[in-house]
Amino acid sequence: MNELFSKPNQITYIRILLIPVFVIFLLMEAPYKDYIAAFIFIILSLSDALDGYIARKKKQITPSGKILDPIADKLLIATALIFLIGRVQLWMAIVIIVRELVITVARLFFLPKKVVISASKLGKIKTISQIVAIIAVILNLPFNWWLMLIAVIITVVSGLDYIIKMGKLMEEDVLNIPNIITTSRLLLIPLYIINLAKLNLKFALVSFAIIILSDKIDGISARITNQITKFGKIYDSFTDFALIVSSCIAFYLIGFIEFFWFLVFIVPSLSLTITRLVDYRKSKEVSSSALGKIVIGISYIAIIAIIIDFYKFEMLVFIAVLAYIYMVVDLYKIFRINKFKSRSF
Repeated sequence: MNELFSKPNQITYIRILLIPVFVIFLLMEAPYKDYIAAFIFIILSLSDALDGYIARKKKQITPSGKILDPIADKLLIATALIFLIGRVQLWMAIVIIVRELVITVARLFFLPKKVVISASKLGKIKTISQIVAIIAVILNLPFNWWLMLIAVIITVVSGLDYIIKMGKLMEEDVLNIPNIITTSRLLLIPLYIINLAKLNLKFALVSFAIIILSDKIDGISARITNQITKFGKIYDSFTDFALIVSSCIAFYLIGFIEFFWFLVFIVPSLSLTITRLVDYRKSKEVSSSALGKIVIGISYIAIIAIIIDFYKFEMLVFIAVLAYIYMVVDLYKIFRINKFKSRSF
């Protein structure tokens, strides 16, 4: 408990609590508001280095700090990008946010094994490039688009670096054909989002179709080459999650769905992610179910229906009902397992 409220962690908590102040100045109508917002953003970013310095100086580097510090960085970056959409291209924001979300969830996945994946040097370079790019966008500096593009590229590369490290921690060969196909599918998501944001719906549908097809191909290749691994299953699930969540975000931002529907689908997505982590902690296996596969498949159909505006409302209701049924079934499964284990003692 003491390590949760150590001095470095206290600074991290303050940094998180001050993020809304940055947003207020970013959105308010006042003279020099962009300069004030940029100043607050810089202070919050520099506080990251401060809590790290104090942690090393006082020898208060803790597992909780290694988790909290990157999460605070991601919250700050994601919040800035969300409220800068319009000044930052939608696909750039989504690529960065989805990458951060996927890696954060992956880190939480390793917590039951008492393995903490701390920020790497490449990860720190990624954070610096994002900070510089966001400040340039806030202040509308020259070449801010190119700075953001550089940040996106480094973000993707560092994400792949983390994925390789996670595979090694699981003592599995991650550089195999199925995972390469999954990576190509992950990298195609920004192309799909770009076309969606530009309302190039035909190209968006083609990109989406290729992503779905490659999903099937990586599964077939894994079985044929006998390269089915726990990491591959997790990586594949994360890619499905990234595709569905990024689609929901894009649909809301370009006006295809209302905020109500965005919330409706985010709740089961987060809940199912948490239950997957809990399930793995109990069984040490990556489980899948027929209902889960059906929900993913129907989600893909619903995404296509939304893009082409074909029975959109009906599809939204149908997939929402399925998603919440799946969520309830998963929660009941976890509750039943815990109840059974408590009775066995």
